[in-house]
Amino acid sequence: MSSKQNERPGAKTRGVERLVEAAQALLAETGVEGVNSNAVVARASVTPPTFYHYFPNKHALLRELGERMLSAQSAALRTDTGRRVQTPSDLRGICRDMLSESLRMSRAFTGGYELLVALRAIPELRDVRLRHQERMAVLLVDYFTEQGLAGDGDRAALMVRAGLALHLGYAAVEMLFETGFANEAEVLDRTAEALAGALDLF
Repeated sequence: MSSKQNERPGAKTRGVERLVEAAQALLAETGVEGVNSNAVVARASVTPPTFYHYFPNKHALLRELGERMLSAQSAALRTDTGRRVQTPSDLRGICRDMLSESLRMSRAFTGGYELLVALRAIPELRDVRLRHQERMAVLLVDYFTEQGLAGDGDRAALMVRAGLALHLGYAAVEMLFETGFANEAEVLDRTAEALAGALDLF
């Protein structure tokens, strides 16, 4: 039996969390360029074999971080999909709230902005972001279909519009980080209008 199989669940959790927390701190301080196995090992006060016991390389660790942050954003979106959409104003309001929550989650996640950039820029990680956006597009399409807002029933067309809306939303969140959150309320308001227009449900 391998050492991984022999490992107690609690020990595995503690080991992974130490590495994750170290990587997050490095992300926030130095950006993705400063995250490598040697730096993470030093920050977490563990040995190199401990790192490679859990993660084959730094991209696997960044993948873990990305999936955690996007899962938190997904949970927020799922909460909003319990609301009724009956008017264009309702749709804009929900888009605004989803954007605000996505921004809040990203700001609360240590190294959140740097991780957003990494998920877009590093080829080995792009599938994490794209798969997440596809799942969220399916969630939105199901939500609107259940409320009778899918129009003539062309699900594929609505998937395209939902995917576009999600991409616009993430771009706005990144822009706010890059500009020091300047004019945050106006950016969120105008982006919500753009998302509602892209969804084109009314």
